[in-house]
Amino acid sequence: YNEEVQPTYLVAIDEVTFIDCDSQNPPPVQVDCDFESDYCSWAQNTNADQADWERTKDGVWYENTGPGYDHTTSEGYYVYFSSHAHQSGDVAILSTPEITKTENPISCFAFWYHIYGEDFDTIRLNSNRNEEKTVLWTISSTQGNLWKSASVDIPSGSENFMLEFEAIASSADNGHVAIDDISFV
Repeated sequence: YNEEVQPTYLVAIDEVTFIDCDSQNPPPVQVDCDFESDYCSWAQNTNADQADWERTKDGVWYENTGPGYDHTTSEGYYVYFSSHAHQSGDVAILSTPEITKTENPISCFAFWYHIYGEDFDTIRLNSNRNEEKTVLWTISSTQGNLWKSASVDIPSGSENFMLEFEAIASSADNGHVAIDDISFV
């Protein structure tokens, strides 16, 4: 009996990095984030707002508002904005880097949000193309003490764009909004 043994080949790739990329074809922006280790590619907009989103895993339970846990594991991190110690109308913006326009007609952006309390804040998802903002999604009312999912179609355009989560403080002291597990799907 003569059996031929076929060799087995394995290929593994780890820690891919883009170096000296072509400026006409930059690497994709990593928008997906569960906030477990940091803000990923999302950044505070320090030029156009008066407040910041905060990253926590300890919960923001204050006067019956805010989540006490994250959406991902119930023990991990998420980001939130609280109107506590802010004036009515103060804004906090969390933005992606510039996203390269896509040939796909529509992309779907999904995330989880938590907005709860008697004095609720407003949260918006904006598309920003050359400083021209378009509101893609907004909510301004308490949704109960639970995480809810949202998905938004992001139409392609002829220009690059950024996505922005914009939180706006309520007129009272105990409003919170939180987001977690954001991704293109």
